[in-house]
Amino acid sequence: MVKTQRPRRRLRIVLAVVLALFVVGSAAAVAGTRLLSRRYEGAVERADLLPAAPPASAGAPAEPPKVSGPMNLLIVGSDSRTKGDPSDGRSDVVILIHIPKSTSKAYVISIPRDTYVPIATAGGGRGSRNKINAAYAWGGVPRLVQTLNQYGNIKVDWPVLVDFAGIRKLTDLVGGVDVTIDRRTVDSYRFLPENSPYPSAPCTDPQGRSRRCVVFAAGRQHLDGQLAEYYVRQRRGLPNDDIDRSKRHQQYLRALAEKIAAQNTLTDPRGLDRLVRTAAGMLTVDTHMPVQRLAFTLRGLRANDMTFMTLPIAENRNVPGVGAVMVPDAARSRELFAALREDNLEKYVRDNPPNDVRHGR
Repeated sequence: MVKTQRPRRRLRIVLAVVLALFVVGSAAAVAGTRLLSRRYEGAVERADLLPAAPPASAGAPAEPPKVSGPMNLLIVGSDSRTKGDPSDGRSDVVILIHIPKSTSKAYVISIPRDTYVPIATAGGGRGSRNKINAAYAWGGVPRLVQTLNQYGNIKVDWPVLVDFAGIRKLTDLVGGVDVTIDRRTVDSYRFLPENSPYPSAPCTDPQGRSRRCVVFAAGRQHLDGQLAEYYVRQRRGLPNDDIDRSKRHQQYLRALAEKIAAQNTLTDPRGLDRLVRTAAGMLTVDTHMPVQRLAFTLRGLRANDMTFMTLPIAENRNVPGVGAVMVPDAARSRELFAALREDNLEKYVRDNPPNDVRHGR
């Protein structure tokens, strides 16, 4: 049996769980050996998620994998664990995370799925505008990466595909999470069976039949795994539609991070093992992503080190052939991405207050 080393020799790794949970503002650290750390890394699925790199010049040294700040990670949420290929459907969750040079903070920027931007072409050029999640539907994660790189004039270093259907299992594993809700909402698109234990209200489905719809009461609410999934998926019935849903994603992720931190999982090796393996099972990372080294770099991140934002939106609009879209505020978006490129988002958030994710709509 491999024994855990003394603290001075302990390998502290955030490993797979941080790639799902540092998104959520957590930095759970795995106390164990290199042998055990490889077990966790082996649970993460891999695929080619980055666009094909241009051929290297003859004799030019290969660029080493990036493991330090500043760097940009792209979190793509899918409804089922896939490899991010075209035909996998559209992604409801697109989150850009900027890690500054100090690696002591993380800036979490939600990009609503209906954001109207130029979509990269199959050949990598700049194409016509559409909803940003169309890039994922048409070309998988690589095309979504190209689209964001072109739009923000940035470089996504590492994309991570997260199965957000795993929210239920992960939430139940930590005993549920608590969120504060500002106002009562009814999800008119979420129908419950008659014997459901969750709060509901009378509603009507598109066929005119009487149904029961999910209700979230105002105030502090405890969410188990199923209710958490309902909560982060609600869109209809929220004052600002997809923007409020993005904030709910951020609120839930922070609440989950805080719950994990409060449980002090480092003192419970079995619980930590289940947590990390569950998180790893939600992830697909790029074939070349150095998971262990990245996790070690980000081992100090905690919920309080995360700043949450949403891409500035100017207006909602209906576009023929595309549907309802969210048009970015061009000037403010340029300012945001300029600050990101210059690794100076700290100044940006002083002038543009971030999202308060201690409560949600």
